[in-house]
Amino acid sequence: MPDKTCNYIVGVDLGGTNVRAAVTDKNAIILGEGHRPSLADEGSEATISQIIEAIHEAIDASGVEPGSICGIGMGVPGRHNSAEGIVLWSPNFKDLGTGVQILAPIRDEFGIPTYMGNDVNVAALGEFRFGAGIGISSMVMMTLGTGIGGAIILDGKLWAGVNEGGGEIGHQIINPNGMQCECGNFGDLEGEARRDSIVERALRKIYQGRRTVLAYKVEPKYYDLTPAMIAQAAAEGDQLSLEVMEETGYYIGIGVANAINFLNPEMVVIGGGIAQAGAVLWDPIMRTVRANAIERSLEVCRVIPAALGDNAGIMGGVVLVLQAIEG
Repeated sequence: MPDKTCNYIVGVDLGGTNVRAAVTDKNAIILGEGHRPSLADEGSEATISQIIEAIHEAIDASGVEPGSICGIGMGVPGRHNSAEGIVLWSPNFKDLGTGVQILAPIRDEFGIPTYMGNDVNVAALGEFRFGAGIGISSMVMMTLGTGIGGAIILDGKLWAGVNEGGGEIGHQIINPNGMQCECGNFGDLEGEARRDSIVERALRKIYQGRRTVLAYKVEPKYYDLTPAMIAQAAAEGDQLSLEVMEETGYYIGIGVANAINFLNPEMVVIGGGIAQAGAVLWDPIMRTVRANAIERSLEVCRVIPAALGDNAGIMGGVVLVLQAIEG
C-alpha cells in the first residue's frame, strides 16, 4: 500500500521504441521526465534496466526526494497478470511475453509500491481522470497506430475482463473476407485499419496503375509510405488517398458504432498517431457512426479525440497509484 502522506508519483509509459517516465504531484502536474530507448530486441533484462534508468532520470530532473514518492505506475503493452507483476505476452519485445516478472526488479530498486496494467487500459485511465473523460462515468477508448487498442470504463471503473483480456476492440471482426491481422484473424478492425493495412491499401491501388501524387513522393521507395503521407495527400485532394482514408474511416466507424451499440457509453475517445489525420479520416468515421449506431445510444454519446496525447500513458500510471491510495 502506498504511503498516503507522500506527495509525488512516478508514471511510466513503456513502448516498443521508447520508455518514458515522469514524476508528478497528485494532480498529475509533471515535475521531471526521463526518456530511454526500450531496447525491445535485446530481451527483458535490458528493457527493465532501461525502465529503471528512465525513472532515475525523471526523479533527478524533478528535484523530488525519493522518499516522498508514493509509488510507481506503469503501462505495459500486452497481456498480463498485473497483480503478480508478470507479463504473459507482449508485442514487439523479444522475450517480454514468456511469463517475465517485470515489477519486482523495479520495486526492489526503488523500495516503493509499483503497479502495472495494459498500456491502453492505463492510457484510458489517464484520459478518464485527467483528460477527455473528466466528469463522465462511462467511456470507451480506442488507439489507432501500429495496432488498434481498446479499453472500457464503466461506472467509473476500468473493465479489464476476467483475466485482463477485456476491451480488445481492435479484434472485433468487421469484414470476414478482409485482411489478416497478426493475431491470426481475418477482417478484424486492427487488420483493416492499423498502420500497415492503411499503407497496404494505398499500395494496392498504386500498383493497379492509379494516378496519385503518392507515386511521385515515394517512388521507387514505396516502403517509405506512411499513413501521415496518405492523409496529407488526401487533404490536398488526391483521389486515391481520399479513397484510402474513406475506407479506413469506414472500418473505424463500424468499430465505434459497435462499441456504442453494445456498451451505451457516454463517450468514445479516439487517440494514437493515426487519429491525428484530421477531417479526411474523422469525417468518414462520423458518417459511418451516424449511419450504424443506434440513435438513442448515439444521442448520449460523444465521439471525440483524446486530449492528453503522448502523456496519456504516464497520466494513467499516476492513476494506478492514486487508485491504490484511495482504496
